[in-house]
Amino acid sequence: MNEDVRQPSLRRARNRSAPNRTAPNRTAPNSTAFNSSSSDRRGRTIVMTLRGSGMLGAAIALFSVAYIAGWPELLILASFCAIPPLLALLVVAVKRPRWAVKRSLSRSVVSVGSLGSARVTVRSTARRRSSSARWSDDLPWSPGRTEWQELPAVNAGTAVELHYDFSPPRRGVALLGPVVVERADPFGFARSEWALGERQRVVVAPELVDLALGLTDLATHTGAAQLFHHRALAGDHDIMTRDYRAGDAMGRVHWKASAHHGQLMVREDDKRSHAEAAIVVDTRRGSWRDVSRSQSFERVESEGFEWALSMTSSLRDFFVRSGLRVRTVETAVTQLADAANVDDFVESLARVRLSYHDGPAIRLAEPAKASVGSVFAVLNAPDEETIRALTEQRAGFGFAAAFMLGARDAVRNDRLLRAGWVLHHVSEGESVLAAWHGLLAMGAVADGAVAEITAAADG
Repeated sequence: MNEDVRQPSLRRARNRSAPNRTAPNRTAPNSTAFNSSSSDRRGRTIVMTLRGSGMLGAAIALFSVAYIAGWPELLILASFCAIPPLLALLVVAVKRPRWAVKRSLSRSVVSVGSLGSARVTVRSTARRRSSSARWSDDLPWSPGRTEWQELPAVNAGTAVELHYDFSPPRRGVALLGPVVVERADPFGFARSEWALGERQRVVVAPELVDLALGLTDLATHTGAAQLFHHRALAGDHDIMTRDYRAGDAMGRVHWKASAHHGQLMVREDDKRSHAEAAIVVDTRRGSWRDVSRSQSFERVESEGFEWALSMTSSLRDFFVRSGLRVRTVETAVTQLADAANVDDFVESLARVRLSYHDGPAIRLAEPAKASVGSVFAVLNAPDEETIRALTEQRAGFGFAAAFMLGARDAVRNDRLLRAGWVLHHVSEGESVLAAWHGLLAMGAVADGAVAEITAAADG
């Protein structure tokens, strides 16, 4: 059995009420209304079975021999072989199933690799008992449909509930269905397939990882719960300082603290706030070395980009639950929705693609803002414009960290480190959760970023 489709189950349900009086506009968002066979999208398909094709082949051969050899008695045998399969074709073509189909999903949004459940209710609209058949539901990924299962005969006005589980192999907006019902004649000479009902949309989002798992133990073990601030030795009150970063104004240099520490220190009159978090999503196609030219529901555009989207989704979920305001920054044309709207944002993550077209100038922070908190990025092979934006605008944040995928670039990494970025190199096969813990464990506690994040998570 294919791992993406679990064994369907079946349960009968009596029709206990009068016709549905629910207004069409009030239908639940994750379900479709009943659709009769008159609204079929694919119509019907009629084919001859192997047995029926053999009978017709034998009939044609007998007709040919009777004509060539002048043996008219063979015409009787040829007709005996030809009439049954032809009648079977007529029967399956005329015998149209009279069923209405309703499909509902346990969740309208499913993460990659997680398990979703679909329930399909087939209700008989005929005036008499329907005959048995087989059914399956079309899928947009391999093997293309669920396994064929028996659809038992039901009385007029009653319904059968069909269930199956599915596990999408990659993200995107997929369409499930329509339900395909197969009928055959009693002798197995011909069969017909009827597509019933509408397709059902399901949003397949990137894998969502709970970054809070094991966070408290990690913070205690690494000492990340402590605040690390340099303080000036003199003055009417303690003034917090930090190391000088490229782009800082010279007017903010605290000379007395610089003399004490032996390096340039920058004044921070107010404690930096990490109430906001920016997440940089590199959507430029040229920034990913593993880009595939062809893609389908079985083959992703870039494995590295999919990992980056999973990290982006997980960071957004973790920060929002920790009480932070989250903003995403794209390096190419804008495709992602506002991170504050979870439904729109998740669907935009499912739809986003790598782009050949560069967007407007990359702006990590809003103008005239001294600090907007923390910034996180997931990078593979960023171009010069992206690196320049990350280094030049680093001073606008109290904390900056980047997850680096792929081969190491010493020159690029040195520029980011000099600008004050904390880098975690993601090893091959490393999970999102392991990379997050690795970033915290390497001492990424500058300006108290991790301390405030972990405190918010604990609260």
